[in-house]
Amino acid sequence: MKCENRWFVLVLVVLLLVSGALVLSATGVLDESEHLPIASLGPGASCAVTPDPGVRTALVADIDMASRSVFVESYLLSDKAVIASLQRARKRGCDVRVIMEEAPYGGFSLNVATRNQLRSAGIDAVWGNRIYSFSHAKFLVIDGTLSWLMTANLTKSAFDTNRDVFLRSHDDRLAAELTGVFRADRNRGPCKPGRLVVSPGNARGILRSLLMEAQTSVDVAVEVFDEPEIEGVLRSLVRKGIRVRVQLATPDRIAVNKDTYDRLALFGAAVCYVEEPYLHTKYIIVDGRLAYVGSHNFTAGSIDENREVGIITADSTVVDALHSVFDTDWSAP
Repeated sequence: MKCENRWFVLVLVVLLLVSGALVLSATGVLDESEHLPIASLGPGASCAVTPDPGVRTALVADIDMASRSVFVESYLLSDKAVIASLQRARKRGCDVRVIMEEAPYGGFSLNVATRNQLRSAGIDAVWGNRIYSFSHAKFLVIDGTLSWLMTANLTKSAFDTNRDVFLRSHDDRLAAELTGVFRADRNRGPCKPGRLVVSPGNARGILRSLLMEAQTSVDVAVEVFDEPEIEGVLRSLVRKGIRVRVQLATPDRIAVNKDTYDRLALFGAAVCYVEEPYLHTKYIIVDGRLAYVGSHNFTAGSIDENREVGIITADSTVVDALHSVFDTDWSAP
């Protein structure tokens, strides 16, 4: 009888493990850990902020230096200079692959024309995995070693008129982790996030944990904010005496931000709209020592349903650059 009970328990444990694995696979990520992963960007990492046409020039120059491969995952891709550089890379014999969103919010058709252009050049250009509400991630990996992780789409406005952030890194591990996400999305399979903040999957827990790390201050700049749990965490931080500042896109562009603004101000957070340049960025600075940068807006859809990718870093180059631009936008008229 004891033996039978042991077998029953063993079978039950196996079934629970299998069912858990199936749930994780369905989310497109195999690791639901809520620990705080800190990504190293390696020596020579940089943080660029737009609007600045020079960022386009630097990105295109890197693509033009590719000798083996260029993998791009971007919600929108329409910038002519970037498209031309991808075509040149393919002409040189590079393995060029692109994933874009098939049906961007608002019915944009830019990606259809881009996909046709890229395919005509022999580039593997496909739509994102349809299990996600939107493929909203924004990153490039060049030759398996150089990464660009962005809050920006690869559009003209991203370089010329929007407030966006571009991280550039030669860290091999970061490049491998981003490549893993790209290959998983291209092959319609699950991925292991490693040190990345990935949706669907670990993003909600990690973003919550990051905010709760705060001892003195939290600065948030985000295009869209309509997420009750994150709002609740910020409220609890204010009650603890932690300074919370939030920048939002204007409500004439993002209507839900008006109600969020009012609620944040009501419980004592400092909040402002950034009118110029257009605030498309998504970043968090905690205690002036940790920063999140990525594609996540603060919405349930972004955190739980879209394919989104970001990182948390303690790299002083990134943290200092973000702190500077935050203060600039905060003091703007």
